Amino acid sequence: MGLMSKLFGSKVSADTPGQLTDSSNGELAIGTDKALKATDSSAINPTNVDFTSIRSVPTVTAPRYFSKAESQALATLAKQKVVMAEEAQKAYKALRSIDSSDTNVHTSHRRYQSRLAKNEVHKLQANAKLAEDMHGLRPAYSEMHQKVENANVAAVNAINAIKQTYGS
Repeated sequence: MGLMSKLFGSKVSADTPGQLTDSSNGELAIGTDKALKATDSSAINPTNVDFTSIRSVPTVTAPRYFSKAESQALATLAKQKVVMAEEAQKAYKALRSIDSSDTNVHTSHRRYQSRLAKNEVHKLQANAKLAEDMHGLRPAYSEMHQKVENANVAAVNAINAIKQTYGS
């Protein structure tokens, strides 16, 4: 497999773009089920919302006393959670940046695909115009062919007449 095939794939479709087949039921590959399909099964959208949260310690549902050991353990945990929260903020900032970059690449690729599709239509329109023009020339070619055939028959007949006159 060549480098270009590795980069861009080698999928070749036998289907003619824009053509409806008996089995297609009038549907093309651009329905909402495909165009609006989530880019990832875990991507958040109105049909895939997750309201889970984070809770490092259980809630205290009623007033209570805490022992010295409990308060010291909670103070230590609180300090750890402050550091971890700062790191989580940095990580989420990085994740947002990565996702924004992914979105830029995705959007650029879709613009590229859109341009390819539009250019393909222009190319096929040019092919269709050429085919139309070529079909329009067929009667002229047929007429020229017939004239050449008639000239050939006339020449052969004239040669045969000369041969019969001179007895060859």
